[in-house]
Amino acid sequence: MKVQKIEELLLSAKEALVKKNLGKSIGLFTDVLEIDPENYSAIFSRGTAYFLTKKYQEALDDFTRGISLKSDSSRLYCSRGNTYLALNQTDSALNDLNQAIELDPQYPSAYFCRSEVFNRIGEKELAEADQETATRLQQQISQAVLETQGIMFQNW
Repeated sequence: MKVQKIEELLLSAKEALVKKNLGKSIGLFTDVLEIDPENYSAIFSRGTAYFLTKKYQEALDDFTRGISLKSDSSRLYCSRGNTYLALNQTDSALNDLNQAIELDPQYPSAYFCRSEVFNRIGEKELAEADQETATRLQQQISQAVLETQGIMFQNW
């Protein structure tokens, strides 16, 4: 019964998040966490909803809590780094984005975000290099997805 209740709440919370009904999604994710305090999906998703509502400290708290549960998540480090960036805490943002890239060197979002950090601190060459890497990785991912659907590309 408890598992079914959690899954129903999670589904409703995620639906509210997708529909940008952020207040409702935050409430529903909080309901999930009252039942299951270590529910990774609820923690990450509520942090995302907090970020989207510009409640950055709450987002930081959730992303940090998520990292304590799943320290190998490049997505969590990237999200927390992006939150630090929103707070203009560039040193903390850079540390988290470096960690995200170390955990998953093929994660384009981490390079895009780190590029923004480099831009803000005046490291234009590093920013451009990360932007190029992110774009290349994104293109490779897109091509791989299309190839799994039977669409092939020729190298000209």
